[in-house]
Amino acid sequence: MLKVSINHVISLTEARARLSELIEKTTGDQFWVLTKGGKPRVAVVDVNYLDQLVRRAWFNDLSARSQAAFDDYLRRRGLDPETISEAEVEAILEAEYPAGDEGA
Repeated sequence: MLKVSINHVISLTEARARLSELIEKTTGDQFWVLTKGGKPRVAVVDVNYLDQLVRRAWFNDLSARSQAAFDDYLRRRGLDPETISEAEVEAILEAEYPAGDEGA
């Protein structure tokens, strides 16, 4: 669940009246949640912070998909991804991709 200071939750009507002020105060991870009918509807977020959030979400998704693919690879080799040691993984990778064989 999104955690935001109650002081940063305002109605759309109030936001219209204070838009310039909100924009000035929206820096870094400081953002505003605008409500309509008493329910959260949108957020005013620093564009650089939004870019960081999008990049982080993309990286987390890529990392999760990579881990899932590697887990599938291990299972196809008859190994349990939950119990295999880091040393065993390194040995498998070294056998598959020997050092100095980057161009292959």
